Amino acid sequence: MKTSKKSEKAKKNIISKISPKNKKILICVAAAIILLIGAGAVAIFTPPKAYTVAFYKVEEAQKNGIKTTIEQIAQKQKLEIAFKEYDSEKSLKDQLLLTKKPNLIITTSGYGVEMAAEKASSRASISRDIVQEMTSSMRTAAISAENGEGLSAIPILSSHFEVDIDTADFRNSNTKKINTWNDVEKFMREQKTKKEAPLAFAGGNSDSFLNTLGALAESIDGVDSYNDAVEIIKKNEKNPARTAAKLCDEPDSPLATSVRLLSTWYKHGLIHPGAFSFQKNDVEAFAASRLSSVLFMSLENHRSFAQRAIAGFTSIYFPSEHGANSRIFTGTVYYAVPMIKSKQTETFIKYLVSTEIQENLSRGTGVAPVLAQCRTPDKQANDARYWIAATTTPLPGLANEVYLTAEQKKVITAEIIARIKK
Repeated sequence: MKTSKKSEKAKKNIISKISPKNKKILICVAAAIILLIGAGAVAIFTPPKAYTVAFYKVEEAQKNGIKTTIEQIAQKQKLEIAFKEYDSEKSLKDQLLLTKKPNLIITTSGYGVEMAAEKASSRASISRDIVQEMTSSMRTAAISAENGEGLSAIPILSSHFEVDIDTADFRNSNTKKINTWNDVEKFMREQKTKKEAPLAFAGGNSDSFLNTLGALAESIDGVDSYNDAVEIIKKNEKNPARTAAKLCDEPDSPLATSVRLLSTWYKHGLIHPGAFSFQKNDVEAFAASRLSSVLFMSLENHRSFAQRAIAGFTSIYFPSEHGANSRIFTGTVYYAVPMIKSKQTETFIKYLVSTEIQENLSRGTGVAPVLAQCRTPDKQANDARYWIAATTTPLPGLANEVYLTAEQKKVITAEIIARIKK
């Protein structure tokens, strides 16, 4: 008992001799040790972080198809996957500033992939060998890293813009071929005697309308016309009404010819009066009821229609009097963009462009694979691959070249439609 009292007294004497400053140091050291022990415990008991795959500007059906395939790859690699979605109506650049970078971003051609590649780590690039088995147009679609070493964005799928023709109406018509817009017009004029309006499209959807106009401009006036339109949008993006005027109003404006053609068709009753307010489901209803003989849409829209609605239509690319060598079709390229350097990411992307996975991706999304030699689920996907392969990297579409808010696109669309109906 005495020994214990002496011991306690000794401890008090030692503590009393420690200065207040040293006491604070000891307390801090002790706290740090406790935190380190705690952190070690967390590291031991917390499961490894999931591999994050984010999506930006990818339509729902294609996103779901890609997700399913990614989950299959992750299962093979025993990898935990977490999916993230960025708001397609907002700038990706702004959203990436507010969150931690994902491991991989799946996005589409135009400003989506440009923003993702710009914000990716300079060390995250993938070897150029990965595109060797792709069609030539997809090899050129791959985006080089800023440092010139490797690729910062790798194509994984592609699609196109198309004209859909009612097969039975065409077979029973006096039009024997459709190679040019004159042929399309001849066919529509003939169908006008049987239907209220032979042509329908989703003009109420700003993205779809602007992409249709861009595809039309390329097919009529050539790719320079499309590129001139892009430059006007870039220079006047803050003033959508001025953008529309610059695109259409002068005789040599890049969309002037396309707008005049649509205006002529509208005045002659070849375009349905409601086409400029139609959404995609309206076009599907028209297809199902055979109310129109000609439809404009993307391959993604085509795939979203019920089979019974679209089965009676045959797809062709936007016709032109220009030779195939000078054509560049409009269509979406889907990209995988590695954001952080990782061996896992390189392996992951190699899987995405392997023969087996490309076949699964094409089947799951309805769009075309990027490999030159792999099976496709049907003629539609095979045609899309062939048409793009026969030209070069597709144009993203006017709605996708520059980041515009939904309101800006709506104003440009409304201004152009007003000129068509005038």
